[in-house]
Amino acid sequence: MRNLGDLFGQSPFEPLVDHARKVHDCVALIRPIAEAIIAGDMERLAQLQHDVSKTEYEADQVKDTVRQNLPHRYFLPVDREDIARYLSQMDKIADDAENFAVAATFRPLNLPQELHADFLALVDKVLEVSEALLKLAEHLAVLQKEAFSGQGAEEVLKKIATVCHMEWESDKLSRRLARRYYGESGPDAITILLLDKLCRALGGIADHAENVSKSLRLMITRK
Repeated sequence: MRNLGDLFGQSPFEPLVDHARKVHDCVALIRPIAEAIIAGDMERLAQLQHDVSKTEYEADQVKDTVRQNLPHRYFLPVDREDIARYLSQMDKIADDAENFAVAATFRPLNLPQELHADFLALVDKVLEVSEALLKLAEHLAVLQKEAFSGQGAEEVLKKIATVCHMEWESDKLSRRLARRYYGESGPDAITILLLDKLCRALGGIADHAENVSKSLRLMITRK
């Protein structure tokens, strides 16, 4: 006799939390990468890039497992398309973390001393966004048990607003840094191009974190 799991499928929410943790593991490596960029330690950057790529691959494996097993018959408390959209945006965070790591290995950056503080401030804000998003994602299994409603859902909605605000703060930091390195006394053109690539990857992490939060908000507000 087939058990209920065979008949109705398994819940995808615990694996989604596992995926979120792997994605955050990728993002957590951007701080040591930023420090190695400033130090001009290309050997360290190569190792960190390998670590990010390995972790991103592991996150992809979890993502693929979730997608393959996303049940058609499981009594989901939310729309399957909302889950797929949430997973896709989370996956893009890991991709941008890897993009940041790869770009850091292209050549020594020679980042001027006066830009170090602003660069690290942006990195730290993006890491803060990722940490807040992970805490949000860890509520998924609990929200499932509460059918994405009730007091738990209200608390998550407040945390979503916080993540969105942090993304806005990261945008401000990115613009401030760009104004400085595009200034008349800014670095050379190649350094600017590489900084732009690094900052786009950082901005992508924050933007996709906001999109993940909005996907979670849809799951709750459509109830």
